[in-house]
Amino acid sequence: MISSAPWLYRLTQRVAAPGADRNLSREIGRLLQELPPPGRCLDVGCGPDSILRRLGLNPVGIDLCHARVLAFARANGLAAQAEATALPFADGIFDSVWSFGLLHHLPDEAARSAIKEMRRVTHPGGFIVVVDGVLPSSVLRRPFAALIRGLDRGGWMRTQESLETLLTSGGQWNCRRLTYATTGLECVLALGYGNIQADP
Repeated sequence: MISSAPWLYRLTQRVAAPGADRNLSREIGRLLQELPPPGRCLDVGCGPDSILRRLGLNPVGIDLCHARVLAFARANGLAAQAEATALPFADGIFDSVWSFGLLHHLPDEAARSAIKEMRRVTHPGGFIVVVDGVLPSSVLRRPFAALIRGLDRGGWMRTQESLETLLTSGGQWNCRRLTYATTGLECVLALGYGNIQADP
């Protein structure tokens, strides 16, 4: 896939979502001030770099794409190639688990499995943060954002309601909607908690 090249991945992000790094870093920075220390953290679907590293954290990265795993490892340290639906870690090993822009690349069943896996590897006192893009609530009010979403290589871009339904099928989540790019792109920032006793 052409977007597997780390440089092209970064370029696409900058063109489609200008200001996203700055705005999301600010939001995550605020969130970190409200939460317990993130401790040992995991970035699921990490891409070639992690917003967490830019905020002073040292995440372990997981991605399906080998080229992005190598780029992440060069920038951050530990990374592995693995499926989000089968994380190669023991139960409750992480204090915090993070995912940025992953779920819209997964059909519903796989997304639910990934959420379950995130909960499984987070210890019961830890937390999970999922940030994922959502469709504009009004195409007329955000036509450029709607165009970008239509071109997104992720085949399962959802409404906010559909994304929240997926999340809450795996425990309780606090969700809020954000505009994170100057192109009008929006996302849901969701906060959940670890539960290694999650239902099968």
